[in-house]
Amino acid sequence: MTDPASEAAPVAEPPAGIPARTVTSRPSRRVAIVAGAGAVFGLAAVAWLRTAPPPERTPAAGVPAQERAVTVAPAAVASMITLIGTVGPGKTVAALAPFDGVLRERRAQLGALVRAGEVLVVMDAGEVESRLREAQATFLKASMAVDLLDRWSTSPDVIRARRAQETAEASLAVIERQVTETKRLLDRGIVSRNEYDGLVQQRDTQRNGATGSRLDLQTTLERASPDNRRLADLDLQNAKSRLADLQAQADGSTVRAPVEGIVTRPPAGNQGPQTPPTIEAGTRVTRGQALFSIADTATLVVTGRVDEVDVNRLRLGQTVLIGGDAFPGSSIPGRIVGISAEAEAGQSSGRTPSFEVRAAIPGNAGSDRGRIRIGMSARMQIEIASNPQAVIVPIDAVRDPMTNPTVQVRDPQGDEPRIRSVTLGSTHPQGIEILSGLKFGDVVIRP
Repeated sequence: MTDPASEAAPVAEPPAGIPARTVTSRPSRRVAIVAGAGAVFGLAAVAWLRTAPPPERTPAAGVPAQERAVTVAPAAVASMITLIGTVGPGKTVAALAPFDGVLRERRAQLGALVRAGEVLVVMDAGEVESRLREAQATFLKASMAVDLLDRWSTSPDVIRARRAQETAEASLAVIERQVTETKRLLDRGIVSRNEYDGLVQQRDTQRNGATGSRLDLQTTLERASPDNRRLADLDLQNAKSRLADLQAQADGSTVRAPVEGIVTRPPAGNQGPQTPPTIEAGTRVTRGQALFSIADTATLVVTGRVDEVDVNRLRLGQTVLIGGDAFPGSSIPGRIVGISAEAEAGQSSGRTPSFEVRAAIPGNAGSDRGRIRIGMSARMQIEIASNPQAVIVPIDAVRDPMTNPTVQVRDPQGDEPRIRSVTLGSTHPQGIEILSGLKFGDVVIRP
């Protein structure tokens, strides 16, 4: 039986005058397609072989893989801690009310920068001026009393007492002579007994008067005794102090800024648990009441807290680099001026104790110093340790760092590395510090 596909179809003759066209049978066209596809795949295979990486070769047995080695060399490292704190004034001075009275005028505003001696408030001095006049009168009386005692021997009281005593003595002398003469006359019978007895009675009375006048003179002179003089001096000193106090109160009716700085509210502790009263015109205040606080900005202080692990690594006078987001740029140098000896009070039982640290920013810290304001947050960077000749190795070169830290060191006399136990120090960006077990020049092999 004949396959129809294998039979060639009859080809018709072309008409006269028309060129002949080559006609291919179906089997011949399929063979051509298959041949073209094979050629394309062959070219692709050649291109892949040219660009593919060479096959990985497995190292022969006994040949070590390429190792990474690090030669130990001196490295300068430093350990820093960063504390977050708040900027505050170096000191705060309170502006106090000089006396009990009423505020007549307020000139200062909270947050304003004032110069030393600038007027803050003006008080009504009517009451204090009245007390001042009374104190002046008391002082004058006390001063006159002391002056009188200084010249007491010639004072009118002493002169009167002395004159009375002299008069009594003279009168007694006269009556004594009369009694003597009358006694002689009585003995001769010239005068009567009654006359003589009357003179004797007068003499005795005069004697008592003379004795009394002498006592009066002595008492008057004793008024200038050392004790009385000391008492008069004390009265004078008290009167003088009272006068000076009231004079200062009257002079202080215009309350001025004691230092240059920023006007702030008085401390809450000065007013008890309640909010400090508003200082306005017409407010009645008591003597010694804090009207305002002046934050002295000549020296600024950054106050932060450090935990108990690092507090003993700080010391007074230590250099601090101070920076902040509100005043970017180069860090401002400062120094530690205070480290609290007591942990923060009122901490919960699960919180790590922390201690207050204060660092001062001097007034001559440069142009950035003027950009710092009270209440801003700041960062304190404190160097707690440094070593310019530290032994540093990569962290991955240390094996079993938690229990038995070791490193592999190339033996300069052999090919096999040796295991060395090391003592680890602090971790740094360059690596981990080795306190013992390695020396400069050793070659450490990293895994």
